Amino acid sequence: MRDLLRLDNPVMRALGKIFDVGWLSLLYIIFCIPIITIGPATTALYYTAIKVLRKDNGYVRAEFWHCFKANFKRGAALGVGSTLIYALMLFNINVVMSQQSSYSSVLHVVYMAAMLITTLFLCYSYPILSRFDMKCTQILRLALYMMMRHFITTIILFVIVAASVLGMYYGTIVGLPIVLVVIPGAMSMLYTLPMEYVLRQYMPKDQKKYNEEGQEIKEWYDE
Repeated sequence: MRDLLRLDNPVMRALGKIFDVGWLSLLYIIFCIPIITIGPATTALYYTAIKVLRKDNGYVRAEFWHCFKANFKRGAALGVGSTLIYALMLFNINVVMSQQSSYSSVLHVVYMAAMLITTLFLCYSYPILSRFDMKCTQILRLALYMMMRHFITTIILFVIVAASVLGMYYGTIVGLPIVLVVIPGAMSMLYTLPMEYVLRQYMPKDQKKYNEEGQEIKEWYDE
């Protein structure tokens, strides 16, 4: 019984991980409520998922809040910009479908494609923001480059995002709000697997740091 209650026991570690997943999901949902904060909240979601859930480095609340504050302006800019694009495309779709013209189907496809491209673009934007200190224009260019260069990974990321959104939507519809405190944290941890494979290819290789004893100091994402 005493061994079972030890913090390093596999059962206790598993329970701790489950708690962290739920806590991260809850923080993400709460911070997304103001709408304008969806961008920095999504950035903090990825940052905390890789640093705390995957690397066991730090605590969920502290790391989430740290990343949220540090990337608020740029994250909000990305979030608001993409929200406006989605809103505009949805408005245009409603307009063209109500007109029933010969171009309605074509324009409908065009607007849906624009929303899809925006989503694929955002699949990389927030993880890039969480890892690199860049201007918004630099983030846009790098995200676009990654999206096209790593196309297979882009598809995988999109599937994870789509499954997460549909899971939360249908879970809420059928009266299972518990999915809201499970899916964001769990799916973000899954999301880090293909995303980190890509990000590691863009990390600087020649900026090594050493302590006073001459030992190399590794960043948390290299541990």
